Amino acid sequence: MTPVRFVHTADLHLEAPFAGVDASDPIVRASLVASTFEAFERVVDLCVEEDVDFLLVAGDVYDNARNFNAQLQFQRQAARLDQAGVPVFVVEGNHDPESARPRDLRLPGNVRYFSTREVERVPVERDGEVVAAIYGRGYGKAAEARNLAKGFQRETGDQVAIGLLHTNVGGREGHEDYAPASMDDLRAGNMDYWALGHIHKPEVLSASPAIVYAGCPQGRSPKEDGPRGCYLVELTPGHAEIEFRPTSSVAWHRRSIDASGLETLDDVRDALRAACDEVRSSSGDAPAIVRLELTGRSDAHAALVRATNLADLVRDLRDEQLADSPWVWIDRVADRTSAVLDVEALRGAQDFSGDLVRLADELAEEPDALAALMSELIAPIESSLGAVDLEMTPLQLLERARDVCLDRLEGEDR
Repeated sequence: MTPVRFVHTADLHLEAPFAGVDASDPIVRASLVASTFEAFERVVDLCVEEDVDFLLVAGDVYDNARNFNAQLQFQRQAARLDQAGVPVFVVEGNHDPESARPRDLRLPGNVRYFSTREVERVPVERDGEVVAAIYGRGYGKAAEARNLAKGFQRETGDQVAIGLLHTNVGGREGHEDYAPASMDDLRAGNMDYWALGHIHKPEVLSASPAIVYAGCPQGRSPKEDGPRGCYLVELTPGHAEIEFRPTSSVAWHRRSIDASGLETLDDVRDALRAACDEVRSSSGDAPAIVRLELTGRSDAHAALVRATNLADLVRDLRDEQLADSPWVWIDRVADRTSAVLDVEALRGAQDFSGDLVRLADELAEEPDALAALMSELIAPIESSLGAVDLEMTPLQLLERARDVCLDRLEGEDR
């Protein structure tokens, strides 16, 4: 048979907020606001350019289903697909359950939502012939705790069968355990292709049958770095050709820089600049937001922790990198460097420096007590500023404090 061709996407999260990111520059802020819409537009462009048979959306079209602007944008792109003759099949997820389904706008007739009460089978025709059957079930409410995958079962006679579901397969940590399912549950449905949503990182869990997370078309935070996009699929009975297509409007990156060979702030600036250049080259035509981390024992450490040196350096580099094309925005630079000190030698010293190292060692031996101490010290700050993400473990914070104190004791200008 002629392959069934479709695009699999999920987790559009249209107009999602970008919390925890320094978007103080208006160019960066405007790009982030537009990014989820632009990424979905690229998904639609792919559908039209490739003349696919249909588009599958595996949940979470909206970050907040009551956001009217997000509804407008989905309606507009769905209308483009309607004009191109491309049907759109959608299941709801935890961010856009049926209970919160938008009622303000009328979607074009090519958009089909699946039942939330049972698994629904929808045949797909091409030139008057049924070429595929899509099975799907959406969320009636946000916190869907039932295993919906167990209700999927292919009917005899389907040329190809596709399952469409928003689910946490295998109970992945860091993700809400909604519609939990196992790989065995999915295989028992006898589908040729499982189009999954909920996990934002694209991943092919199995080649046969094809069990695939599309990921999100646009990463929403530095934690969602790496390629983001959708899958272009050609499906025949028992076999799927799967091609990942990037769609990100803004790319997210993280880079760690070994500062052990850096001696001056000029050296640090050159290293940060080189990291930005590498990010730019790896992002293609997309602008990028990067979090950088400086690590290692470095002669530049004393200058980095002095006054506002690092903040001033980052501010200057931001202006420089924004002026290039495509721009790169430095969200933050985490200084994890430490002084060039012989901690082992200091550990045996019979002076205040030795006492400090030994005290830190004692604290490190009691992880629970150390965590409680750090929470106690940070509590006054959080009471004034709200939650503080230091991106460091209690042990890292302890070592950092120890080294800063030792650096002061040994003298900044040594």
